[in-house]
Amino acid sequence: MKFKYALGLIGAGGVGIAHRQAMDLLQKQGRAYLKAVADPTLKKHSPLEGELLARKINVYPDYETMLNAEPDLSAVTIATPTPFHAEMTRRCLKQGLKVYLEKPPVPLIQQLDELIAIDVLGDVYVGFQMINSAWATQLKQWIGEGRFGEIKTIRAGACWPRTDTYYNRAFWAGKMAHQGNPIFDGPATNALAHLIQSIMFLADSSESGYAEPVAVQGELYRARRIESYDTACARGWFRSGLAFEIAVTHATQNEWPFHIHIRGSNGWATVSNDGQLLESSWGRNQYDETTIELMKRSYELFLDYLEGRRTRVITSLCDTRGYVLTTNGMLLSSDGICDIGNQWIRGYRNAKNDGGYDVTSLHEAVQETVRSGKLFSEQHRPWAQSSSVINLNEITQLSIN
Repeated sequence: MKFKYALGLIGAGGVGIAHRQAMDLLQKQGRAYLKAVADPTLKKHSPLEGELLARKINVYPDYETMLNAEPDLSAVTIATPTPFHAEMTRRCLKQGLKVYLEKPPVPLIQQLDELIAIDVLGDVYVGFQMINSAWATQLKQWIGEGRFGEIKTIRAGACWPRTDTYYNRAFWAGKMAHQGNPIFDGPATNALAHLIQSIMFLADSSESGYAEPVAVQGELYRARRIESYDTACARGWFRSGLAFEIAVTHATQNEWPFHIHIRGSNGWATVSNDGQLLESSWGRNQYDETTIELMKRSYELFLDYLEGRRTRVITSLCDTRGYVLTTNGMLLSSDGICDIGNQWIRGYRNAKNDGGYDVTSLHEAVQETVRSGKLFSEQHRPWAQSSSVINLNEITQLSIN
């Protein structure tokens, strides 16, 4: 079978596994195939290297070697840790490649704006796959039709517990920076970054538009003694006057799957159970979309762009400015990261004997933010501290020490 598009992949482990699985499905469709993989850790995982070589997929120890040796690649997926995204994206664009960049794009606004200036053709697709989910598509349609009337608020939240294994899996986990490279790892800037980007998507009524907030007030906390944060909440405002609130954490023992709530003058809608259920003024819809299905759909849309059937990628670098500005503003607003006192933290071990931390009343606090829109300090949680409002129009760069 002759394939039209040859793909390269930088980063084969972690989220790269899902990318490889999605590419396998594309190959079965005859649309594209994985031609080359670059990952310095492949030698440590010899079965994977052998599997790739057996499938006639070229394997390289680093991405520079791959790019120099594979001039006929149509596009490259960057599925590496976030601190490498800026450098690798610049290099791929310099070679004239289309890029599928795994979310989040970059930690800091100046990095993003630099890439936007380089990507003059809009060839970088940022993989916020949740944007392509059935529930997000349905909500965006209703918003475009004006079914909600005037949208009053958008709120989101989740408790996704993360234990010692999660934080010990990689050098960058829970870090703010590494060897001078910004990381800013945490629930709002990694595992649950989708929620903030989804808010930006739903706050714009146009079919493919994303809103950009003008101000934000954020609170960042840590229960685990790490460089970065493991708990956050924020309120933001768009130019239209629409406000949004979000609360996310890794520091609870019990999970609360992500929720997104939209309230308008003519109706409401709530997404719950990590996107499996959509309830609204107009009924109830259940979905059963897997991560691989969402990834495959994202690649199909990316290939549509490569083939000229779409005039733009679904989520461009420009489309993520609202997300990056919000997270950068949260750090400035919080004036750094607040340590939660030991008296409010309880250690626990799960069924796998993996250790984690549970903050007093945090599970309830996250749900309260989604219910009432109050930030943790406004709920008078004993470990919370108030913060200031930051004008996002004044943020052109952020320094992480």
